[in-house]
Amino acid sequence: MPKTSRTVIPNVKFPTWIRMNVLCGVGILSTPYAVKEGGWVGISILFIFAVLSFYTGILLRHCLDSQPGLETYPDIGQAAFGTTGRFAVSACCVEHIILESDNLSALFPNAHISVGGYELNAHQVFAFLTTLAVLPTVWLRDLSVLSYISAGGVIASIVVVICLFWVGLVDKVGFQSKGTTLNLTTLPVAIGLYGYCYSGHAVFPNIYTSMEKPNQYPAVLLTSFGICTLMYAGVAVMGYMMFGESTLSQFTLNMPQHLVASKIAVWTTVGRS
Repeated sequence: MPKTSRTVIPNVKFPTWIRMNVLCGVGILSTPYAVKEGGWVGISILFIFAVLSFYTGILLRHCLDSQPGLETYPDIGQAAFGTTGRFAVSACCVEHIILESDNLSALFPNAHISVGGYELNAHQVFAFLTTLAVLPTVWLRDLSVLSYISAGGVIASIVVVICLFWVGLVDKVGFQSKGTTLNLTTLPVAIGLYGYCYSGHAVFPNIYTSMEKPNQYPAVLLTSFGICTLMYAGVAVMGYMMFGESTLSQFTLNMPQHLVASKIAVWTTVGRS
């Protein structure tokens, strides 16, 4: 397999921003709901996934170094399973489109469009518009540009977390819920949500192969996982204590819409994704 040209990221801080942006993404919105579904003991699953994901990130590095020419997941898929593996690994996901549709339809519930006799409700309208808006971003090939976008994503995630804490502490929504210790019935739901928090492995090969100093990859990985895990755990505890058994799939949907911090959180989530 011929070696392709690579875009070198000239500073380790760039891969740190990108990896944090991927890890501490939209999954942070669902961690309070994961606690509701799995109980307080279920939070241990979050830390288990963090350790496993860090370890598999290191294994991924060894896979990329195993033979010349491997730079992306499709490359690994083809090396392991041929053309079928490349196509399977290249399949797209739509979770961000669903997220945007939920948040925007919450802001504009009456939005609708009639097309050729078909009535599109708010969820469908915003899912379509989000697809059109996000599609050009997947064509980026210069990771030095992507790093600056990722820095904005990390800042947006921090803003959303601050808004949640602001609503609870300053706007005095309060912390009434004691919650359940363990909920075995819906624990599988919690496992899925915690697992999604660490689903950023898709871009790890691109980041690793673009680093000017690949030997710093383990340190960057450890730093990113550590910071993001702390943010996940903090939001999970705070959100569930605030909203208890009424916690929705995204904590932004629970935040009182008349509060300024809530509006900032929703709009930041929309812009971040």
